[in-house]
Amino acid sequence: MSFTEVKPNLYNFSEVSESDKQVLVTNNLGRDVVYGEFVYLDGYFGEVREYGGIVNGATGYININADRKIRTEQVEATDAFTAGSTLWFVSGGSGAAGKFVDADPGSGTRLGCGIITGEEGTGGAQTAVEFRPFVQRLDAVDVSAQVAVNTTAIGTLASLTTTEKTNLVGALNEVDADVGDPSTLTTTEKGSAVGAINEVDADVLTLQGEMLAEQAEPKKYVQKIVADASAGIALTGLSEGDEIIGVSIICTVAEASGTLKITDGSPADISDAIICAVDKVATYAGTIDDTYSTLPASGAVVIAAGGTAANIRGIVIVDYIPA
Repeated sequence: MSFTEVKPNLYNFSEVSESDKQVLVTNNLGRDVVYGEFVYLDGYFGEVREYGGIVNGATGYININADRKIRTEQVEATDAFTAGSTLWFVSGGSGAAGKFVDADPGSGTRLGCGIITGEEGTGGAQTAVEFRPFVQRLDAVDVSAQVAVNTTAIGTLASLTTTEKTNLVGALNEVDADVGDPSTLTTTEKGSAVGAINEVDADVLTLQGEMLAEQAEPKKYVQKIVADASAGIALTGLSEGDEIIGVSIICTVAEASGTLKITDGSPADISDAIICAVDKVATYAGTIDDTYSTLPASGAVVIAAGGTAANIRGIVIVDYIPA
């Protein structure tokens, strides 16, 4: 028996990853973007993680994790990718999806995004590229541009405001003499500049830890529908304040015209009606209403409709950000 290959997404995106780092961005490309598509939005580069994609003008999550190796067919086929070279990404704007290219095109919205580790096809007829992405800062500052700014700011010795302008060591000694009395430091440590810096550094690390703790990672909740859900079945694993960002369903029993949807306790629809009609087929929510996606005290409910609603069976998978 043979099977027909089914690609998991439009660009046949795949990866090996130990942990995801997802950020919320706004789609301002002038077109909708799909799950698995690489984009460059709000200063971040990564692939769309919303199962239903991100419609134009809406917000959604993309994955910027650098600790992985990625393969994608979202490439410029006429280029020639070489392992060890820098991979560039050019945004497609409102006309089409962006593409990975083998060199800086020199114009348009583009960025160096990683190091090429492999390719498929031949030069001039590429079919896919594999790469390790560069690390991105959480505040979305373009590191390469900032390095250029800082390098320019260094300038020449002649531009120093010190009296000594021909010898860097001499200039540093001159500055050192003007640093002042360490006893005037506001740190607890006043006898050692290194100790004072370490004290400030420890406080910064503590603050960074508190900030990272506030950036909750999305989680998944799974509910198997094994009984009549026409009157609604509560998703007891979700609670007040959780924000639903995606819903998918794997049908386990065929039921013509069957659908499932997620509502809150009002009930107000959080997702649209998701098809659950063909055994073993996975379907995804087309829309998530952000007016209701952050759950009230009444929580969330899955409701069956269409066909013989009482006979609908499936596995409901909810992606959410915990409160």
